[in-house]
Amino acid sequence: MASFTRKDGMPIKDPYEILGIQSTASESDIKKAYRSLALKLHPDKQSGALTDAQREELDRRFHEVKDARSFLLDTEHAQAKKKYNANLESERLRHAEEERREQTMSSRRKRMRDELKMREHMAKAPAGGSSGGASSNENRFDVDRLRREGERLREEYSKREAEVDAERKQRMAVERATKKLDKEDRQVRLKWSRKKVVGGVHTKQSLTSIMTDFGEVEEVEMLGSKGNAALITFRHESSCKPCVDAFKTSDTMRATFVGRRKVDDTLYGNQEVVDDGPTSRRGGDENLDDRKLRQAAERERLMRQMELEDEGGGGSSKSHQRSEPSIAKQPAREKLSSLFPPSFPDNDNKQLSP
Repeated sequence: MASFTRKDGMPIKDPYEILGIQSTASESDIKKAYRSLALKLHPDKQSGALTDAQREELDRRFHEVKDARSFLLDTEHAQAKKKYNANLESERLRHAEEERREQTMSSRRKRMRDELKMREHMAKAPAGGSSGGASSNENRFDVDRLRREGERLREEYSKREAEVDAERKQRMAVERATKKLDKEDRQVRLKWSRKKVVGGVHTKQSLTSIMTDFGEVEEVEMLGSKGNAALITFRHESSCKPCVDAFKTSDTMRATFVGRRKVDDTLYGNQEVVDDGPTSRRGGDENLDDRKLRQAAERERLMRQMELEDEGGGGSSKSHQRSEPSIAKQPAREKLSSLFPPSFPDNDNKQLSP
């Protein structure tokens, strides 16, 4: 009697089909189907008018029913049964996908598929006579043409899938960039002088308490290693401008926009004129480029002044000492320039003595 299972433990025939039940049948359904078939196929229940061949066939089927029941219910086959059921489920899903594709497939592709199958079948059939050889060559040519057409369709499908995937990635990147820009529109950057702050430092709690006057604070992030800068994220974008305007003239803390708002503020921001002395220009005579340069220089000067104050204030005194010699040397240059070139006497109307 041949074995019911292979070397890997998988059954040679479908045990569910042998018992006449579905693959989702319960244990009680399996036992019920086994008892019904066993009573029907048992050798003692057979008529004496059967031939030897018929008896052998019934005996074979009886042993198959026993082996099928053993495979589905015995604990020694539990792992093999689990693997077999997984294979059946995978096969079922594959057939379902093929049916779905069959329903959605266009009539043109169905016709090409059927034609390809027919040509392949004809190419495998033996050719008879010279006319058969010519027909076989023609069939092989058609098969090659259909194969190339199928490869072209697969390439087009792969290309279309790649384009869809690239569009999806690009859309996700745009969404991430938009979220980042939206967050930057709600942020301001703070920088302060540690010498002018009570206690010398600011904490997240103290900054949150100060910034709450302008709007609801979502996040406070400390920046740098000196402890004199922070990034404030408000709940609403409208809270940023009052904060920047409030600290615009402060010598203790400065607030600046972040991202797009920073660029807009540089280009179209503060329209006031700062009186820097005799070299400053009035708004009526100052064009846009000059105003941008002046505002950038003013910001740089104030930030540099705050950094020098944090470092001890030595930088400003040294720069002042360096500027004094240049001022002292200025009269000397003026004196030298007044002595050169020397003046010569006017002898145009005088005669030279011999």
